[in-house]
Formats: sequence, structure tokens, C-alpha cells
Amino acid sequence: MDTNKLISSLPDMASFVTVVEQGSFSAASRKLGVTPSAVSRQMTRLERALGVRLLERTTRKLQLSVAGQPIYELCLAMLNSAREAAQISSGVTKDPVGQLRIAAPKAVAKCLLEPLLLSFIEQYPHIELQLKVTDHIVDPLHNEVDLLVSLQREPALGLIAKELGEVSIVLCASAQYLAANPTLQEPDDLASHSVLTLGESANDNLLEMSKGAKTKRVSISGRYSVNHSQMRLNAALQGVGIALLQDFVARDELANGNLIRVLEGWHIKHNYQGTLRLQYASSNFIPERLKLLVAHLMDNSPLPRDPG
Repeated sequence: MDTNKLISSLPDMASFVTVVEQGSFSAASRKLGVTPSAVSRQMTRLERALGVRLLERTTRKLQLSVAGQPIYELCLAMLNSAREAAQISSGVTKDPVGQLRIAAPKAVAKCLLEPLLLSFIEQYPHIELQLKVTDHIVDPLHNEVDLLVSLQREPALGLIAKELGEVSIVLCASAQYLAANPTLQEPDDLASHSVLTLGESANDNLLEMSKGAKTKRVSISGRYSVNHSQMRLNAALQGVGIALLQDFVARDELANGNLIRVLEGWHIKHNYQGTLRLQYASSNFIPERLKLLVAHLMDNSPLPRDPG
């Protein structure tokens, strides 16, 4: 393909990426601000220009053809390079400008990130933040996300990863509840208490705990299960039972004495703990505003860090 034809195909290649990301012509048309028929014509024109079928069309969905997959990856790289080119000016100006899109789990976003993000936009008034709050795994490369905050066991491959700190699960209850119920000295004692769990699976009723070489598997139950950390926190404050909470969720209430940590020193095996990371795409050009946000979160995070 000669240069003139290639240049004329660039808008169609960008639309092709949007079609794949959105999953349909209609969704892509809404994203692009054009009609579905216009998007369809672009895809037909691009397929003719390249001489291959890019998309397999069925009555239910669109999917990439075998030939379309590598072409999509190249078009995506092209589009990302164009975005970086458009952002370079904000990286060299004295006062950084532009938008940053962030994805983070719900509890992390509310209890940990919210004050840090608000202080950031106060410090940098020309930077806009768009926060996507979700507990689902997000792929920054294909979901238009500049920064992923995640609590996965291992960092995602192909991304730069910065450790924001360590998150632990703690057991805590109100003084009112503890005074009205049997004394807690060992994990086995939890069997006679109301424990507020997530209730996401049957395994939530089995708690694995360790302390040095000692390990315990305890069956637990309670009158209230909810997979929302703030609601479990509120229930614990009202004396409903002993709550399983991430330490940063319970931090303020533990500090002011409204909640008391129990079985301290015992490590609880749980999915929602571990290393909290900031992850973003590796690139020759990382926008200055993204560097500033990462530094701000790293410098102001209240989470403890693994000394190793």
C-alpha cells in the first residue's frame, strides 16, 4: 500500500480498534459519534484496502478473524502512539494538563484512594481524573485505563508495577459485642461467635489461620453476610458480630477505639489481601501527569510496605 492510501486508511484503522473494543458497530458508533452504517462502511473499506477479512460477523456478535487479530494489535499500537503524540505537550509544559483514567477495587477506591486523589487534583488543577470503581479484573491496554490499582497475587505481565503497600485482613468487633459474648483467646473460639463474612462462596464459612508453625481451620457462621466492606464495618460498629475487614477499612475505627482487633497475631488466609500495586503500560513516553500521580500515591500511601 502506497503512502497516500495508507494515510487515508488511518481513520478506518482507528475505528477498527474501537469496534473491537466495543464489541459491535452500534456501540462503536456511539463512542465515535457517528452512525452504525458509517462504521460499517469504514470496516468494509478497510478490509478492501488490506485485502483480508478482519471481522467475523454473526447475528449475535462480532469477533476478530484469524487475520484480523495481528492487524488489530498493530492498529492498537498505532492508536496508542498517536495518543502519546497528542499528550507530549502536557509532559513538557510547566503546568501539567490532561486526563488520567484510573481503575480500582471498590473498597480501595473509597477508603484509601479517595483522599489521595482529591489532594492530587487540588495540587494539580489542570489534570482531570476519571475513576472507574470495579472489583472485576481490568486490562489497561484494552480498556482505556491509564493506571490500574490492583490487589492481585502477581502483577500483570507487560505492565510497569509499583508496590503501593501491603493489605491484611483483620478480625475486629465493638467493645459492646465483646463484653456480651464469650472470651476470644484462640481461633477455635470463633465457633461460638457471630462472624460477619463476605458470603460470596461456601468457602467463606471456613477460615484458615496461622501463627508461626501453628495452623487452624475454623468453621464460622454469623447472622449477617455482605460483600461490601463499609456495610460489614457498620454492622461491627453496631455490635452485630466480628467483622472480617481489610486493615485500611478498619484503621480509623480501630484508632479511635470504636472497634477492637481480636486474635491479633494470627494471619488469616484470604483473597482480598496482599500487595496493592499501581500498574500502567510500559512506553518510551510516559505522560508527566501519570508520573506525578504515581509519585503522589506512593509518597502519601498510609499502607505499610514489605521491607523485603
